[in-house]
Amino acid sequence: MDRPNKITLTTGRVRTVKVQARDELFRIVQMRGNLFVCSKAHGNCCCGWTEKGRAPVNLDLYQAEWERRRLRNKVHLSFTGCLGPCSVGNNVLLQLSGRSVWFKDLNDDKYIPLMFDYIEALLENLAAPPPLELAGHIFERYLPPEETGQLTAHIPVTAEAEAGQNDQDESWKPLDPVCLMEVDPATARWKAEYEGRQFYFCAPACKKTFEREPQAYL
Repeated sequence: MDRPNKITLTTGRVRTVKVQARDELFRIVQMRGNLFVCSKAHGNCCCGWTEKGRAPVNLDLYQAEWERRRLRNKVHLSFTGCLGPCSVGNNVLLQLSGRSVWFKDLNDDKYIPLMFDYIEALLENLAAPPPLELAGHIFERYLPPEETGQLTAHIPVTAEAEAGQNDQDESWKPLDPVCLMEVDPATARWKAEYEGRQFYFCAPACKKTFEREPQAYL
């Protein structure tokens, strides 16, 4: 049923939204948020530029913390070009459950685990305070909302909660547990069985990642 884009969080379930693209219907996993990390390697003029007084952006540490904390199905990680503002540099933007949290001048690797600590705290409680050592690196980038207080656009979506395979829906296809893409079992080339369940993968890299630590993706 089409309805406004309002999400009710359901513990232990994956929520998807049906999205049409290229005349096909896809099921996209809905996230709590997205973490955007600005870096020189992805094309910008401030973040990670040592010649401008910024520390290198440790992309491997961001990736490792994100994977270690099993946030893949909750907060998407994106490495990106310029986020601004360039004057402070080494910026990160967290968008979570309708909030935008900006981080600036992350000029030391020690701030990365602290930021992920804060993200995990926010996933439990959106009013959670940041770690004291990180508080001075958070600022308000966006203007406050107008008098209406929120967007008025009506965004129709079809949302559904899923706990496993829906045998009643013949159009249903399982999700690759690693990258969360739909995979057709009839044509899937990469498969794995775990605890009596069959899993399908879009590529061999996803299959290998799953087999290393399957519980992290269930």
